Amino acid sequence: MKGRDSKEDDSNENKKTVAIVGLDGAGKTTIINRLLRSEFNLTRPTFGINIEIYKYRSLEFVVYDLGGQMPLRETLWEKFVSSADGLVFVLDSADKKRFNIAAEEFNNALSYNQEAPVLFLSNKIDLEDAASSDDVLDVIDFGELIRLQRKYNFSRCSALTGEDLFESWDWLTHNLAADQDLPLTNVKILGGFIFDSDGTEIETVILGKPKTQAKRVELFKRGKYELSRFIRQMEQYPKAETLLQAHKNQLIIIKKENIVIGIIVGENDPAARAVQILKTLSDKVERIFTDSKKECLKQLLEDNYPLDIIKDK
Repeated sequence: MKGRDSKEDDSNENKKTVAIVGLDGAGKTTIINRLLRSEFNLTRPTFGINIEIYKYRSLEFVVYDLGGQMPLRETLWEKFVSSADGLVFVLDSADKKRFNIAAEEFNNALSYNQEAPVLFLSNKIDLEDAASSDDVLDVIDFGELIRLQRKYNFSRCSALTGEDLFESWDWLTHNLAADQDLPLTNVKILGGFIFDSDGTEIETVILGKPKTQAKRVELFKRGKYELSRFIRQMEQYPKAETLLQAHKNQLIIIKKENIVIGIIVGENDPAARAVQILKTLSDKVERIFTDSKKECLKQLLEDNYPLDIIKDK
């Protein structure tokens, strides 16, 4: 990971790597594709190693996606994990028969690198038989990480629907970019969308003065296209989330039952904040549309998030 405007892009100081490990079938490559390309499909197992470079917010990640088959765990993991600046361990939360094996391999990965911040993702919560947090924590021991005061985060997520994935990745981003001036608490909302889950557009809001709005027309056309694509792909899921790069901005979308809401924010803004805003808005919008079906997004943004709305000078 490196600063986009760095003058020493090729120096080791400005590049940070992330190793993503876990047993075969845990969903590592699906997570990477979700983050890189917003692909909403399952992927084939990785036999070996995939190296991906991509931009997230203002930073560039170099990610090692390591296959989880036993021969690879014994030969590749130590080499790549030991040199990584960040470690992500992915668990298939529905593969309960192999929890003990996963716990052992998690401890092995920690022993290969005792300094990198650790993001533990209990994946596939979209499945009915996914284990609860308590079930996972009964097997996975974070006691040593706590004792050593090592930075770590445990999160349940779905690579397929995006639930809690981007908020977790935000945590890792901030811990790897401690020297970067990234905003933590607020976003800059340029506008947003409300759609029915069947793809019917209810409301589009472009904030700012008319001259500013005119400059953003193409951005919002792109946003509508991506939001419609997301609705088609996530049709069978009652809840879903995604984040997309759009014209040097970010489009964050959430689906909750019959309402789909998206907002466009600045390229460096924290996804976790944007997702929380959308979750709160979705509840308010659902109540309003249950009663009256009137347009409401602009008023809700102005009333509830005045510090997050971008202002024309």
